[in-house]
Amino acid sequence: MKKLGFHVILLGMITSGKDTQSKILKDKYPLKSVESGIYWRKLLKEKSADGEWVRRTTGQGKPAPVALMKKFLIREISNKPKNKDLLFLGNPRLKPEAQLLKKIFASNKEDFLALYISLPDSEVYKRSMKRKSGNMKKDYKILDTNNLIKTRIKWHKDQVGKTVKYFQSLGKLKIINGNQPIPKVTKDILKEIEKYSKTK
Repeated sequence: MKKLGFHVILLGMITSGKDTQSKILKDKYPLKSVESGIYWRKLLKEKSADGEWVRRTTGQGKPAPVALMKKFLIREISNKPKNKDLLFLGNPRLKPEAQLLKKIFASNKEDFLALYISLPDSEVYKRSMKRKSGNMKKDYKILDTNNLIKTRIKWHKDQVGKTVKYFQSLGKLKIINGNQPIPKVTKDILKEIEKYSKTK
């Protein structure tokens, strides 16, 4: 598989299917995942200063510390394989993180395309409750209560919304309708990636 020649940032509303779409993208293109969730879960178990910091924030439903996210992004970009582009899954979520990522890419003369999978609130509630009642991870059964879902949606709109607007101001973001069948979402994502690749 030939490299795209640019990195892909896959953002999206809660339960919008980012994980599903990332797996499909990695099957089609030579991409290495950059998943902050895995990093946070690892730190949560660590007996270190960073681990304690994450337990006081992410472990209690708060956003991850920006300083730690920056450290994570710098490390992942520095260690990227030569034969693959990077696929940022669900990050950067906060605007300062997005600005750092853009700065690093610019200094390395690397390009990127951001995609945001949108989803109406009603569908977020529906999918969240389905996760809770189904055979899903314990995390979802703890997190997906009505009040917490409402809080998470508000935080996402307030904070991730700033990142979306930032990438839009750079002309680097495309909105994908996530409220449709998975194959159609995939088709729309691939269409935007192929369209952007033709400008390279």
